Amino acid sequence: MEFRPKAAPLALLALGAAVLFRLWACPGIVYSSHSDILNSVVSLASLERRSLVTEGRFPPLWDPSNNAGQPAHAFPVAQYTSPFHWLYLVLPLDRATNLVVLLYALLSGLAMYACARRFLASPPAAFFCGVAYMLSYRLLCAIDAGWPWALAIYAWTPLLFWALDRVVERPGARRAAEFSAVLALVLIGGYPQLVYDALLGLGLFLAWRLRRAEPRARTAVLLAAAGAAALALLLAAPDLLPRLEFAALSTRTRHDYAFFLGRAPGWSDLKTLFFPFDDGGRRVEYWENNFYLGLWLYPLGLYAAFKDRRRALPLLAGLAFMLFLGFDTPLLRLFYRFLPGFNLFRLPARVLQLAEFCAVLLAGLGVDLLLRGPWRRRAVLAAALLCLPPLADFGLRARTRLVTRPLSEVLPPPAFPELSRDRPDGGRVAALGRTAVSYGLAGYYGVDMINGYESLNLRHYIDYLFVMQTGDAAGAPRAAPVWTDLVAIAKPDMLRALDVRFIVSNRAVPLESIGYRLAERRGDVPVFTNYEGVVRLPVYLYRDERPLGPAYFARSVSAVRTDAESLAALAAAPSVLDARAFGWTGEPLDLDGGRARMTHRGLAAYSYEVDSRGRNFLILGQVWYPGWRARLDGAPLRLYRTNHALLGCAVPPGRHVLELEMTSPPLKAGLALFGLGLALAAGLWAWGAIHGP
Repeated sequence: MEFRPKAAPLALLALGAAVLFRLWACPGIVYSSHSDILNSVVSLASLERRSLVTEGRFPPLWDPSNNAGQPAHAFPVAQYTSPFHWLYLVLPLDRATNLVVLLYALLSGLAMYACARRFLASPPAAFFCGVAYMLSYRLLCAIDAGWPWALAIYAWTPLLFWALDRVVERPGARRAAEFSAVLALVLIGGYPQLVYDALLGLGLFLAWRLRRAEPRARTAVLLAAAGAAALALLLAAPDLLPRLEFAALSTRTRHDYAFFLGRAPGWSDLKTLFFPFDDGGRRVEYWENNFYLGLWLYPLGLYAAFKDRRRALPLLAGLAFMLFLGFDTPLLRLFYRFLPGFNLFRLPARVLQLAEFCAVLLAGLGVDLLLRGPWRRRAVLAAALLCLPPLADFGLRARTRLVTRPLSEVLPPPAFPELSRDRPDGGRVAALGRTAVSYGLAGYYGVDMINGYESLNLRHYIDYLFVMQTGDAAGAPRAAPVWTDLVAIAKPDMLRALDVRFIVSNRAVPLESIGYRLAERRGDVPVFTNYEGVVRLPVYLYRDERPLGPAYFARSVSAVRTDAESLAALAAAPSVLDARAFGWTGEPLDLDGGRARMTHRGLAAYSYEVDSRGRNFLILGQVWYPGWRARLDGAPLRLYRTNHALLGCAVPPGRHVLELEMTSPPLKAGLALFGLGLALAAGLWAWGAIHGP
């Protein structure tokens, strides 16, 4: 039987759709008890839809459900502009989620097939690579973990190497434009750590490809690659510029090697090269520090190394480098200290996703060599037989892990509907413990929380929480916290300053002394808990008896100049009504107070009615971010970063309407750069089409 390369992509699609049939044929949402799809993705998608429907904004700029408010579009894993993610705008959450996962899985197979066709002589060997990559253990781990952003980078990585290799082969305008388009899709795909790892591997690949090139040819390739990379930055600017702004204000700027290292693998973890030891998917975070790439890959890789050492050596070196990089070694410490950007991330063993790419290509080389020998006349049969081990390995493991369940079953409604943000005066929610209301599901339930679950958090907000819980400015955490838990309340007025009307807990807590009264208790409430799934727990609801509200007047105002000065003043201040404002010029104020109430509570837009007795300073319980803009009776109003993490403004006497809106100057600049990049890319491609590749 003759192998038909043009039919191979259709065969890959058919095979992938058959193996992953539950994603398109079964009702419900792809489910696991430790899935970030349920723990955060559905909230991000809910925010996207709510923003478009209620405010006509896409992408959403502000997420009020986490950490008392944080950037939305700038959030690195939000994927709002990634093409597959647009399905959330037109399909139900469960159907869109399943199709996004399915499309990334199918794309990974097609991309690897295209990439392998460039490096292998035999089309059946390339088909094997497509099957092995699409049905790999790493891809199943990403699905089970609920990481569509990891699936995106996994799928795009082979096309990235394919496009760069074409530029190296012939550095023309059209190929440079194509490489820039693929690179831009990788950059906006989410999960910057995996993007960084892919680019690191791409740099090593380029150095290897150019090692023997003539100086003139090397210069031409480097210029074409650099130009394409610059063009990709322009195309991805609407995502990259907001993310850079967020990252610059985040806790990730506080480098901490222990946080970066996390639970680093030990040498004993290398046993997972031969068996994953994942307890059938029940072990918590079994995908971390797991080196299993597919037992059936190793004999083929060894055969390639034995038969064609010259071609196998760079793949073996790349594989060994990626495996070694996750360990705590002098090399890792050297990279952490000197390699730009490397220390911004954590858990370096996540580079194993790129190791899978090297391992599959190496095994594909073994298949390629095998099909030149005794199996040359039975290439189709041999390729089919060799595809059976990855198919069986994936199918047996996916049988218990690739399941779907009704969304209403896995995400039951919250115990107290009054926590919803439906009312302007509803206030925020603080959780004692991570199960009363799951942090990552707050956006899905429409609850505004001061807790959160992400390692990219605003630095000034984390410092504010630290002082609120300890009462001390010294010893603010150096590492970037993943969970913004509330474990103590040393300064209750700082909690009220965030407009926290409710505190929820799974146990009785003595909060009456700080003014929070037990309002209701419900037992046996179904709650989705990360790593456990749906469990039934008691939930206690405490209500604030003396709230400050979403806006309140200061009794004094003074200026601060540095973060350290601001944090120390916040800890020492007897009350949050003693405002400390950055950039305050000391203009005269009456400070006679007044009344203020929120009249509209949107996602990125808020309105207040203000009745000021004299000239006053108004503090808003919104987390400061550079994009906030205010208008008083339609005229622009200056905002001040106040009490380290909040907003403040001076208001004249009388009744006024104050409007607060989140904007994003980096997004606006990025859109302009995108337009320029699109025009340049189209021009380059057209030039190449006319004058040659």
